[in-house]
Amino acid sequence: MARTLKTLDETDLETALMRKSVGDLTAGRHVCDDCGRTPLVGERMFRFGTSATVCELCTPLRRAEPDAAYPVHHMERGITVRRITPRAA
Repeated sequence: MARTLKTLDETDLETALMRKSVGDLTAGRHVCDDCGRTPLVGERMFRFGTSATVCELCTPLRRAEPDAAYPVHHMERGITVRRITPRAA
């Protein structure tokens, strides 16, 4: 008996590509440990202790002072092309 091969149609391929791209985007983003929200570019994140990273909206809910604060950068920061002007000799 011959087996029939499962073929991919366009909707299966689109769904697979969408899931892969969304997974890639969520892997490198900042997420608040309290509310689960992804802060906007330019907002500040606060680190409490060694593991808790909290957004600006959830910071007042904590009693302790944050150990560090840093701004949220765009995902492409550091990998963009920059124009370098040569210095005069």
